[in-house]
Amino acid sequence: MAYTSNNTPNTKPVRYLDKDFSDFKNALISMAETYYPDLLNDFTEGSPGTMFIEMASYIGDVLSFYTDSQIQEVFLQYAQENENLYALAYNLGYVPTVTTPAVVDLELFQQIPAKGDGQPDYDYTYTVQRNSDFLPNNGTNIK
Repeated sequence: MAYTSNNTPNTKPVRYLDKDFSDFKNALISMAETYYPDLLNDFTEGSPGTMFIEMASYIGDVLSFYTDSQIQEVFLQYAQENENLYALAYNLGYVPTVTTPAVVDLELFQQIPAKGDGQPDYDYTYTVQRNSDFLPNNGTNIK
């Protein structure tokens, strides 16, 4: 704790609600004015003291962001990452059904006639339309 020249404590309560760069910067300037009035009193943009205050404010802002992001992932209604959602679901006793879409490699072959010079006659080729339906051998309709 810093003391003034007449040995009386010079205190100021600490605010724990500051969460962004400007709040951290203002709190650090206020703290410097309260605890170190004779040592640090130049808070212009070009002063070294302001540079250090702004660097500390930046670190506080980044740490506050990451802390908020991590806390958000603890609550089911706010979690964003799939890994955390699954972990929260398992902790609540829910076993989610993991499904994957069906995938098939489909090859189409067609015989077309040749022109008189031996080249394929592309006027007879079949064009597969977008969103076409294909039926497997067992009769199940697949889209």
